[in-house]
Amino acid sequence: MSPVSFLIALAALSIGTYAMRFAGVKLGAAIATKGKRRQLATASAGSDGTAETNSTARSNSSVELTGESEGDSTATVTKWMDRATVVLIGAVFATTAIFDGQDIADPARLIGVGVGVLASILRVPMLICVLLGMGVCAGIRMTGIL
Repeated sequence: MSPVSFLIALAALSIGTYAMRFAGVKLGAAIATKGKRRQLATASAGSDGTAETNSTARSNSSVELTGESEGDSTATVTKWMDRATVVLIGAVFATTAIFDGQDIADPARLIGVGVGVLASILRVPMLICVLLGMGVCAGIRMTGIL
């Protein structure tokens, strides 16, 4: 892979990840403010006197109902944006861990990646996971076992 194509791929990945995160934040903020706009509009629509207290009570109960559904929407959007980011990073991980160019990577790399993944499943700190994977891969390559 040439340095230029690598930098183009890196830039595309960075921009894509940032765009997904930015869209999630903006969409979540838009959903959150939508409920506040409704609340302000219903509160300002009341008239003077006792009718105001009745309309305010009605608007407060309707705002509570819409607020719950708006909160659920924000949580749903956040959940899907987090999933999209994890899928993107997982796809990059899979292609770089399993393939070397257009060929399948050597067994030492696959075993090293497997050790790192196993360590992360066992809740070992990330730095230790990476060091374990690198150490196993380097050890296998140095000894010439595979």
